[in-house]
Amino acid sequence: MSKQAELIDTVRALTKTALRPLVEEIDRKGLYPEAFMRELGGIGGFACVGTEAEGGNGLGLSAQIDVIRAVGGECGATAFSVWCQSACAWYLHQSENEAVRARYLADVLQGKVLAGTAMSNTVKHLADIEKHLLQAEKVAGGYVVSGSLPWVSNIGEDHVWAATAQIGDGYVMFITGGRAEGVSLQACPEFCALEGTRTFGVRFDKVFVADEDVLAAPEAFAGYIGRIKAGFILLQMGIGGGIIDGCLGVIRLADVSGREINRYLDDGFDVLQTALNQAWEETGPLADAAWHNRPELLPTLKLRLAASELCLAAAQSASLHAGAKGYLMRSPAQRRNREAMFVAIVTPAEKCSASRISSLAARKAGSTKRKK
Repeated sequence: MSKQAELIDTVRALTKTALRPLVEEIDRKGLYPEAFMRELGGIGGFACVGTEAEGGNGLGLSAQIDVIRAVGGECGATAFSVWCQSACAWYLHQSENEAVRARYLADVLQGKVLAGTAMSNTVKHLADIEKHLLQAEKVAGGYVVSGSLPWVSNIGEDHVWAATAQIGDGYVMFITGGRAEGVSLQACPEFCALEGTRTFGVRFDKVFVADEDVLAAPEAFAGYIGRIKAGFILLQMGIGGGIIDGCLGVIRLADVSGREINRYLDDGFDVLQTALNQAWEETGPLADAAWHNRPELLPTLKLRLAASELCLAAAQSASLHAGAKGYLMRSPAQRRNREAMFVAIVTPAEKCSASRISSLAARKAGSTKRKK
């Protein structure tokens, strides 16, 4: 058995014993499964996106996606928290600033420090969707950052997270945390799902960011964002894949007694499983390309959009297969519908992905035409 297969088996075993009993409380009461997150880090569940020299296991982006999928098979909310941690580790791994890597990367990879990502606003801003909410000015030894973000996940007083501030016509990306002077966390309105992800609004009131905590300075930002973006998106495939696995479990169970009538429904078990397998065949090569710094953004966005649509279809099918029982709040099918909707709206949301695909495809077509 390969090291990756061994890791995934270990992760699945941990989710069954340490996460499965908590799923209802995570979903309905907003429990954050901190002990599980730290146990996951202890068995290497965040370590794939770092080399052994960095404190990781070097298995790569594809393995990290499979870890997130294994968690999502039990709980979509916790899979999202694992994605947040994994994304922050990915940013650190890709940074050219040795100081920030030395300070944070090993601890994030090993789950000793829990970490989030505050990049939604920046990604949408760079796509001309919204204004940038954090602003920075250069000072001696670093930057001073002010502004507010409406929601950042997998954070807390003892957590760190990655964020970006605009500085003039450029941007600086950095690591900060809940104990930084000038940082305050604010409760968010109640969400319909994923309450157990420690999601807060974050206020920056003249927060000092030292040069040693910078992931990408303004002059390096364009190249850096190009290196991390595909990985940021591909890691989300694990969330969607896990939720679809959960939906397939609901369908399989419903078919035990209802196969004869359920065969009249669209998107049955075999159709959905085949589509998921095909998506995973595309995910691996794209993840490997991103891991080796050869990211392919256009096919990554197309895959992410297709996975979002598949996730929604699987969740609806799970509810229809479950019938009236699937309309109960305690039903896994009901929870999976709410989790699937999150996959469709989290950055990059379906509408944003479709817009970006259109612009990239047009640019590619124009470039091909000019070459002719």
